[in-house]
Amino acid sequence: MPSRRMRLLTLGVPVAASLALAGPAVAAAEAKGDKAILKAGVITKADVPAEWTSKRGQSNGDALKGIEECKKINTAVADAKKDNRARSREFSDPVPEHATTAENAVYAFSNKASATKFMRTYQGSAAQACFDKLATEITKDRPTAGPPSAAPITDLQGVGNEATGYEISATFTQDGGTATLYVDFVVVRVGRAAMGFGFTNVDGRIPQGPDIVNAVVQRVSATEA
Repeated sequence: MPSRRMRLLTLGVPVAASLALAGPAVAAAEAKGDKAILKAGVITKADVPAEWTSKRGQSNGDALKGIEECKKINTAVADAKKDNRARSREFSDPVPEHATTAENAVYAFSNKASATKFMRTYQGSAAQACFDKLATEITKDRPTAGPPSAAPITDLQGVGNEATGYEISATFTQDGGTATLYVDFVVVRVGRAAMGFGFTNVDGRIPQGPDIVNAVVQRVSATEA
């Protein structure tokens, strides 16, 4: 029988990284430069702890679909899918109680201006309203120890050419116990490439997150050099 803590966490994990940045597992790129970006821009097994497992990512972006407050982001993602894109596998800690997962998607835009425009969609009051609403949706009809929060991630200075992110935290209750799930979304631009990362972890921000992001960013930066 699963532990109480594990049962608590399964309430919130499915939304993990199915953020609107999710796209097909791999899409063919015509330009040699695009192929290099797409290959470099996804999380690989070498980027995560050796004991983590992985599975093919789901081709959906359902987390934000239907949320009126997320209309700008959904529109930007729909437009971006016309460009070359790739998606990583879904990586996870094999211990279910940790609820630790990581995945990402990468887009190779035609130029830096297009990638920058895409980034702007994830910044400002409209984006904050979107993630506030998403936090509410994650906990909808589920027992919580208070309202969830969605806050900007403020320690992304120096990551790529620019980066932005949001962290949702929600404390679920069940059978007299509680567990706080953290869902982190980070979007990074490197030149004309944009990468969206999704992470989950229990009781705190995913410790491996910064190293994973930096490993991918460094590879993409090398293709843009």
